[in-house]
Amino acid sequence: MSTRGFKFLTWFIVLALILGCAPTFLPAPAVPTLNPDSINRIIAQTAAAASTQTAAAVPTSTSTATSTPTPRGTNTLEPTFTETIVFVYNSPTAFVIPTLTRTFSPTSKNDYACEVLDGPPDGTIYSPRLEFKVRWRFKNVGKKEWDAESIDFVYDRGDRFHRVAGYDLTKDTKIGEVAEFFVEMQAPKDPGTYTTHWVMTAGDLKFCKVSLTIGVK
Repeated sequence: MSTRGFKFLTWFIVLALILGCAPTFLPAPAVPTLNPDSINRIIAQTAAAASTQTAAAVPTSTSTATSTPTPRGTNTLEPTFTETIVFVYNSPTAFVIPTLTRTFSPTSKNDYACEVLDGPPDGTIYSPRLEFKVRWRFKNVGKKEWDAESIDFVYDRGDRFHRVAGYDLTKDTKIGEVAEFFVEMQAPKDPGTYTTHWVMTAGDLKFCKVSLTIGVK
């Protein structure tokens, strides 16, 4: 056999082997065609089966007739009283009677009032450190008598050039009567103008306020 014939035979054998080892390709299975009537029939059967199962699962209720008596008249309910038993034990603690505290009504401002009848003039000039005395006279025009033990005439505010800061009422002063106070003072050592304020008091109540202004040269 010639060389050319040998090569041809070799290629033929190789091609046959390759074709024998290659996988066989099968045609793809055909997709079944669904009929629309068949689909609707399947849906209807599924719905009917579900309805039957739901009805079987729901319990059957049996209605029971109840008779309600008709009242002939309106009855009023009366309260029911429950007896309560209270146990009282003797206490060894002695009973203490509380102490009564006496209270007083606050004093009205209209109860105490005055009219200034006389007082020292403002602007009087004094020498430094000079001692002097001034007088105030007040008329009781309020609604209460001025009690000598409870009414005072005292320094309230301002410059301090007094020798005594407060004075008691010398006697009880009835409504319409006049009370007077003599106040001891001393001029300051430095020249200038000074003003002091005084007031009558009845406890915490202040009334009948007056003032005095002096000069020092």
